[in-house]
Amino acid sequence: MANSKVNHSPQKPGANNNTAAMGEGQGSNKLQRKWEVYPGRNKFFCNGRIVSSPDIQGFLCCMALIIVTGGLFFALDCPYLAVKVHPVIPVVGGVLFILIIGCLVQTTFIDPGIIPRATLPEALETDRLYQLECQNQENAANNGAYQPPRYKEVMIKGRQFKLSYCQTCQMYRPPRASHCSRCNNCVERFDHHCPMVSNCIGKRNYRYFYLFVTFTALMCCYVLGCNVAVIVLRAKDTDIGEAFKKSAGSIIEGVICLGCLASVGGLSCYHSMLVCKEQTTNEDIKGTYNPRKFKDASNPYSHGNFITNCCAVLCGPRHPSLIDRRGFVDPSEDTQAIVDTANARGRIPGALHV
Repeated sequence: MANSKVNHSPQKPGANNNTAAMGEGQGSNKLQRKWEVYPGRNKFFCNGRIVSSPDIQGFLCCMALIIVTGGLFFALDCPYLAVKVHPVIPVVGGVLFILIIGCLVQTTFIDPGIIPRATLPEALETDRLYQLECQNQENAANNGAYQPPRYKEVMIKGRQFKLSYCQTCQMYRPPRASHCSRCNNCVERFDHHCPMVSNCIGKRNYRYFYLFVTFTALMCCYVLGCNVAVIVLRAKDTDIGEAFKKSAGSIIEGVICLGCLASVGGLSCYHSMLVCKEQTTNEDIKGTYNPRKFKDASNPYSHGNFITNCCAVLCGPRHPSLIDRRGFVDPSEDTQAIVDTANARGRIPGALHV
């Protein structure tokens, strides 16, 4: 599987980033895909079809731990329990194992809801409008120093929200969006960046993350119960010391599952509470809907009851990706996505330095 790490170092506007794509001086007409020049820190695989964060090591460690623990369980405990208890035991474990792997892969390798950065004309127009707005405000003058746009106010179901301006992406972030410093992108319905799954958790992959931690917690409880059953059944046939010796693998599985359950179990309970309230981790930490911090602390995204909220978060359709990763770069357009507005302002006719 081809792996290409996107070059995210800022470049001067007008710099030619796609010489190889346009084949200048090389007689090649091959075009570049947009993922090849994307300015974030994400890694793209399979010619841009899948995307993850730069810290892919977390996913590899998590996958290795799952496979090793599951391998011990299916190799040591399941054959014994299938004979002594019931043959359905390895079937249930296998279903949980497949669900965990599937949800982990989905969480890690799909676009979490990355918001495209503003193009150069869009950033310059936003800057121009802000300057015109500041010109009409007497308190906007500050000895000629330039102040970038800060926020806009919008009303959502009767509650006022501020849309923060992202200096990196050169745009006003939509409600519930936030900029991930690790991936260097703004993400829709940003929850948090999870190094364990090597991706941001956002609008498009939150349900898979929630199902992953929930199924993992259930699997840990299931394996622990099977470990205890193995030791108890063997203790009935022989003394307790011999039972522990024969169940060394089960004891190792139990220690691993206890450690995982201590973290994943709490995480599953916490996110279950968030799903019932239709909140994100980012909003909960900031206290966006905390009545002690805000006079009007109503949640405009809540559907009124926890059942509807759960259905909206976990059962709704997956939203389409906003970034055209596999589209071709137009050679006539500037591929520079990181716009230095302060340097570009001089090209705006009638630009006002406020």
